[in-house]
Amino acid sequence: MEAHRFATTVLENGIIQIPELIGYADQKVEVFVVLKPQKKHGPATKKIDDFLSKWAGAFAVSKTDDEKYNYLIEKHK
Repeated sequence: MEAHRFATTVLENGIIQIPELIGYADQKVEVFVVLKPQKKHGPATKKIDDFLSKWAGAFAVSKTDDEKYNYLIEKHK
């Protein structure tokens, strides 16, 4: 069995164009289609340092402690 490999794109109407194989005209062939994985369009993976520097001031520890204290005081009155 002879094999040929080439890369092409499936058109919007579903047609796959292949290179000319004149020597194989009027012969039966078997076709395998392998999809290539698509690249992700999102940002590259970020480092934890970038995340921490961006969100460091968003959650103040003292505010959280005050809320916990106030909740416990109200709960145990």
